[in-house]
Amino acid sequence: MTTTPRSRKTAAATEPVDPDGTVAEASTLVPAAAPLEPPVGPEPAVAPETGIPERVPVAEVLPETIDGLIVDSQTRRPPTDLNSLFERITPHGSTLVSTARLVENRIDEYGRTRTTLLAAQGANLSETVVELLLQRLRDQASVRHAIGE
Repeated sequence: MTTTPRSRKTAAATEPVDPDGTVAEASTLVPAAAPLEPPVGPEPAVAPETGIPERVPVAEVLPETIDGLIVDSQTRRPPTDLNSLFERITPHGSTLVSTARLVENRIDEYGRTRTTLLAAQGANLSETVVELLLQRLRDQASVRHAIGE
């Protein structure tokens, strides 16, 4: 049987390119250069969902001294019902949510009125901060009651 160029091309296309498997072995070898990216370590464990919102640390900042009048920013008067100002997020938790926006109005050394935000409405506060605010509100109410306002 005579071979033609066409039959030789067809035969070459059906033959395996690497009959002894040297290319397959070369792909399993370690590369000569290190990869550009650092090796990836084990992934950190994912924290389970608790359903409790994250605490806002910005709401934890109080001025060092509260010496002005604390008022509700909507009514511009001191709050009357101190028990409804803060609500617990969970029944046994230590985080409370502010139900009113509390600001402190004071006069600075130049005679200007300064307003400082103490607790934003909906802010998450710790028990210690809430106790400080409630104690200051109780003191403020007792002074106002004593002077007859």
